[in-house]
Amino acid sequence: WLAIIVEVIQQSWEDFIVLMILQGVNGGVGYIEEKNAGNAVAALKNSLAPKCHCKRNGKFITIPARELVPGDVVELVIGDVVPADAIVMGDEPIQVDQSALTGESLPVSMPPGGKAKMGSAVKRGETKAVVCATGANTFFGKAAGLIDQVEATGRFQKVLYKVTLVLLCLSLLLCGIIFITLIVRHEPVLKSLGIVIVLLVASIPIAMQVVCTSTMAVGSRRLAQRKVIVARLSAIEELAGMTILCSDKTGT
Repeated sequence: WLAIIVEVIQQSWEDFIVLMILQGVNGGVGYIEEKNAGNAVAALKNSLAPKCHCKRNGKFITIPARELVPGDVVELVIGDVVPADAIVMGDEPIQVDQSALTGESLPVSMPPGGKAKMGSAVKRGETKAVVCATGANTFFGKAAGLIDQVEATGRFQKVLYKVTLVLLCLSLLLCGIIFITLIVRHEPVLKSLGIVIVLLVASIPIAMQVVCTSTMAVGSRRLAQRKVIVARLSAIEELAGMTILCSDKTGT
């Protein structure tokens, strides 16, 4: 964008158009690829959307878990995933696996009146439960909300920023030396300024972001052919730079 501003000041409209096309290609490729990835992720989420047995109009029917509201009565049997935070009813306790929430591998006994958290799995027993919280108001939803609040710049963006910053500093230094040299040799100021601007624009890596985005887009296409969904293009480079992946055995 700095180069574009410089070209506007100098009224070099040919270079301005070329630079704007490069910016448009860069933004367009990134937007289209990430939009396609987002659509694929949305389709996958819809196909894997949890369902539950809920009591409606006096009988239990199967509905998507996202349609639950506080006060609904759901039926929980062995193998079911608790669709929302719910208070256990009945006279007998059930055992639920909360490893996805707490990392604890052993099932936890949930007596009548206890709160079964969304995302836990029923391992033993059958019962009914009253929904007390759904979506972002559940224990799992609040934990996910805390994670979403973290905004960190990706490693790929940091590398690009550092490379661009170093090249820009070197370009400014060398262009400054060239400009002073031309002035000392009694060259016209406008002519010297034009030469320096041309060199500065040529030295700024305008196309680097375009090339990197296009390369990752090609990689995303190839991964998609192998049934891998890439939700964020920069994740490809970040994963490629990984040397050790650590994970615990529970709830993974």
